[in-house]
Amino acid sequence: MIKIAFKTYKEHKAFIKKWRNGLLLLSLVAFLIWYVNCLPEKLFNNSTSTVLLDKDGNLLGAKIATDGQWRFSPGKIIPAKFETCLLEFEDRDFYDHYGISARGIGRAISQNVKHKRVVSGGSTLTMQLARIMKKNPARTIGEKILEMILATRMEIRFDKTEILSFYAANAPFGNNVVGLEAASWRYFGRDPSSLSWAENATLAVLPNAPGLIYPGKNHKRLLDKRNRLLKRLYDIKKIDETTFQLALSEPLPEKPLPLPQLAPHLLAKLIKEGDEGKTIQSTLDNNLQQKALQLLQAHSERMQENKIYNGAVMIASVKTGKILAYVGNTHSDNKEYSSDVDCIAAPRSTGSILKPFLYAKCLEDGLITPTMLVPDIPTQFGSFSPKNFTKQYDGAVAANKALSRSLNIPMVRMLNEYGLEKFHRDLKNYGLTTLHKPAKHYGLSLILGGAEARLDELCKAYTQMAQELMNGKSKDLLFMNEKNKKQNKRSKQQNNKGSKNDKASIYCTFQAMVDVNRPDEDGNWRAFSSSQKIAWKTGTSFGFRDAWAIGVTPDYVVAVWIGNADGEGRPGLTGIKAAAPLLFDLFAQLPKSPTWFTEPREAMSNITICSESGHRASELCEKTELAWMPKNCLNTTSCPYHQIVHLTKNNLARVDNDCEASYNMKHVSWFILPPLVERYYKFNHPNYKVLPDFKPECLAKISDKAIAILYPKANSKIYVPVEIDGKTGRTVFEAAHRNINTKVYWHMDDEFIGETKEIHQFALNPGVGKHKLLLIDENGISLSMKFEILGK
Repeated sequence: MIKIAFKTYKEHKAFIKKWRNGLLLLSLVAFLIWYVNCLPEKLFNNSTSTVLLDKDGNLLGAKIATDGQWRFSPGKIIPAKFETCLLEFEDRDFYDHYGISARGIGRAISQNVKHKRVVSGGSTLTMQLARIMKKNPARTIGEKILEMILATRMEIRFDKTEILSFYAANAPFGNNVVGLEAASWRYFGRDPSSLSWAENATLAVLPNAPGLIYPGKNHKRLLDKRNRLLKRLYDIKKIDETTFQLALSEPLPEKPLPLPQLAPHLLAKLIKEGDEGKTIQSTLDNNLQQKALQLLQAHSERMQENKIYNGAVMIASVKTGKILAYVGNTHSDNKEYSSDVDCIAAPRSTGSILKPFLYAKCLEDGLITPTMLVPDIPTQFGSFSPKNFTKQYDGAVAANKALSRSLNIPMVRMLNEYGLEKFHRDLKNYGLTTLHKPAKHYGLSLILGGAEARLDELCKAYTQMAQELMNGKSKDLLFMNEKNKKQNKRSKQQNNKGSKNDKASIYCTFQAMVDVNRPDEDGNWRAFSSSQKIAWKTGTSFGFRDAWAIGVTPDYVVAVWIGNADGEGRPGLTGIKAAAPLLFDLFAQLPKSPTWFTEPREAMSNITICSESGHRASELCEKTELAWMPKNCLNTTSCPYHQIVHLTKNNLARVDNDCEASYNMKHVSWFILPPLVERYYKFNHPNYKVLPDFKPECLAKISDKAIAILYPKANSKIYVPVEIDGKTGRTVFEAAHRNINTKVYWHMDDEFIGETKEIHQFALNPGVGKHKLLLIDENGISLSMKFEILGK
């Protein structure tokens, strides 16, 4: 133990004073260090609600914070009316003090003495903020002193506007409502900036006793407090007498209001993508979103009669690339209807909705002209035999009509010629992320619904086609204003993949889509057709599980899906009946586009076209016309159907040099379709002129040994044995043709069963009984025979 000896009492006293001063200085330094660091770097770390706003700041929906409180992110500004009401009620000297108000404390002491109980704590707004920051601890003298100290520190660190913002964002407003933004929507259903004096006064008095008084609890006491504040505002001339009287007459809200839920699926999508707890300003238009929601719901109620319960709508702006409406599903309280599924992002079978992309690509590649005839006949690709929706055949149809009428067989033939692998790659480059399998997995059924797609990705692909036609470049679709730059950068990277079409091909595609057939029985559709020009396409998946409709104008793209979220098919669930009516209802809500897409003449050529075949005209085409088409249409084949035929002078029969002298012949250009094409084509085209028959003596020479049936022989009786597996075996039918390159079309009992070339064999399994086999070559020469299949 160290002992210090002092010679005199004076020395001892000086030593004590020195150490006491040192301790005081040390304590002061320690206090200053604590004071500087007494506030956390971030005053509040509370979780916030996820809030979705439209493009103008209107509330579309919100999800409660993880701590169970309705607490929105702070607003950008404090409305002047609310600030006036709050400061008059809570802290009239707010702009004159530095966290502590001597006058406020004096007034509190006077009031407490007068009422002989604590009726006022004398806290400034900044002191209240400190208390809120500390999670409202028990009221003690020590806590009050600490609040004063923290308040002065806040005044040093923040300016008055920041302190007001902190308070407005974190003050309790009763029930589980925290902050001005949440309170404004929960109690009045509006943004704070649009509230009246009475409404602002109501909110201003709530944080004073949020557990005791709020809308729905102690109604009279709340009304009295509000009216006293309004009287104070009137007395200090913040409001005039008329405003004061009108404010007094305004009723209080009876209870918290439910928040809007206009885009719940988009809100859930953004939360999943990492935006939970944020206030998100989207690109949606509140009015259009509500209309789309209402129209889909009304349409769904009609569809429910056929047990169709779900649907989705997306509307995009062509010019900006912004999503204006996002309705992910219908609303239902019945959980069996899967209303929580976001059908916009759900992969669904495409039906025919991809056909415009193939048509545009075929134009771009120079495989077709818009008017070129494409065969529409019974067709077989291996085991795949596509059928038209109507189960009928046109023989041949112009390519643009094949698209507008959504004929399956011509489109499958176009895909086969264009290339399955290439189109599969194109679809991926268009942004379809659901093609997880290689092209051969889908086969040629890819164009008929053999693959899946999402409504948002299809909407994007059609929007970008329109953008490229208008501007030569496309943009990504945007949901959120604050992410535009990031999304546009990503879009630019994606668009560099070279997946898009040239302008002329897109223009011709949209022109074909304008002519899509609409239900003849509905006169209202025809009336709408005349009022607005729309390029549109429908799709129906196999089994009637999905109905699609997408429409394009220079201003908007509207995309609709109707079906059941669980994939159940229903009769009548077709694009034309279930989705298209809603599509046109939605377009009726949009401003009409004043102009149509401009024809891109710089990317087109004025091409001479055969009037009958739609091909580039050959020298044999008698009727031709000029048409502006994509430049690559110059690479298409010239008309193969006009040929020189040799006729008798009376035009009644065909002849050749083997059976008629040349001076007795007439040489005429004739429009000749292949026999199988002609068989169906002539029924739909009464003006089609069938070739005259050959003179009997000519026909005998031409057909002699041109085609022969090798097996079976005429009138054969065939016994087909049963295979080891118990199934009836197949019989191989065989024929031969004098010209090895000639196609032969096979028919069994007047039904087309396929075609052969070079090797003419068919393995068939006709039923027991008599049958007729008919072979027709591409020159129209035919041969038939009858046979019989015997039973066991």
